[in-house]
Amino acid sequence: HLDKRHRDLLKALPYELRVRIVLPILRQKALQLDSSPETSRLLDAIGEPRVPPPRDAGPNGLQEPSFMAPMGPAEPISRKSEHMLTSSLRCLSLRSLIVSLNRAPAGERQQSAIDDLLHHLRLQSRRLETLA
Repeated sequence: HLDKRHRDLLKALPYELRVRIVLPILRQKALQLDSSPETSRLLDAIGEPRVPPPRDAGPNGLQEPSFMAPMGPAEPISRKSEHMLTSSLRCLSLRSLIVSLNRAPAGERQQSAIDDLLHHLRLQSRRLETLA
């Protein structure tokens, strides 16, 4: 599991940066379990750029930012921190990696793809267990 420092760092990252760091590791582990086109499609959907959240019109008719706007660190993550986080993420289980993405505010399509990937891989895992 991730230590507190890495959990806090991951939690503070905006969705797009979190995906950039987690997705290559997630892709490698997911495709080792199931290399079907469906798994690849779902992984691609998770990595698609997020559509900005809709803006609500305020009382004066002007657009006001949504409360779901991504909140990330004020400064970009350092290379050293990213490397250490990546090394720690490589040790996580496939399920833990998916959950780490699931805790970030994602767009509707990305959230659906994360949920669908988790469900799809569970089914594939069960199918493999019955064949063994």
